[in-house]
Amino acid sequence: MSGPVVVIGFIMLVPSILGMLFGLLMLIGTGAAGTQVSASTENETRAGLVAQGVPETIVNEIISGKTVSNAELAKLPQRQQSAVQTAQISHTAGQVGTGAATAILGGFSIFVLIMSFVGGLLGWLLVMRKTVLKCSRCGAAVPAS
Repeated sequence: MSGPVVVIGFIMLVPSILGMLFGLLMLIGTGAAGTQVSASTENETRAGLVAQGVPETIVNEIISGKTVSNAELAKLPQRQQSAVQTAQISHTAGQVGTGAATAILGGFSIFVLIMSFVGGLLGWLLVMRKTVLKCSRCGAAVPAS
């Protein structure tokens, strides 16, 4: 390939390698952040319910994502019933929000990885040395292999 084409290949190749590294780090970071936020949401929900004096069995049901039955709610005083219902809603909303954010950022990370890979492949093709036979009379070139 001519000099300018090889330079363009390197211009595409180097950022694409950095883009793949960035995409991979973003993907790992997104998974770790999603796990950490989920654990934080669970701890906040647990602390709020324990502060209201809600029994541990009901707290565990909410944390595990199960719905507390009406029979169990009826056994609790009004203040604890309200706390349980609020905790169920906020815990579910937190889980949905965390999942959505993880999916969006994870998808973007995969998009960056794929686009960087395609750019790197194109750059590699431009940088790659090829042996050709070139006619000195007309300038036609054919692969040597």
